[in-house]
Amino acid sequence: MTNATLPPLPAPALTEAANGIISVSTIKDPTDAVVPAYEGATLGDQVKLMLVIGNKQWDYSKVLTSADVGKKITFGIERDHFSKGLAAAAGARLGYSISRDGQSPGMSSGLKVAI
Repeated sequence: MTNATLPPLPAPALTEAANGIISVSTIKDPTDAVVPAYEGATLGDQVKLMLVIGNKQWDYSKVLTSADVGKKITFGIERDHFSKGLAAAAGARLGYSISRDGQSPGMSSGLKVAI
């Protein structure tokens, strides 16, 4: 697939979000954000998860090993990222990218949750 783009990528998930809402007071620390298994996963792919709340962004990354290929990737997100400096009606956005040598990075659909 050299010089091609990756197929469309589904949105990540927050395992403790329910009906588009995450309750900071009840989530475990860290809470799990999951990048689903994706078509064409390859050893060495770099998965970068991005969490954006207000004007702050946190990035998490992992390079796929042979044990990861074809499986979901779970990232632990600290509770503090959701709770520090929250304003009324705060929300979070999550997305991820997949980078591979010789290809344009693929971007997932986004996930929005209310906090």
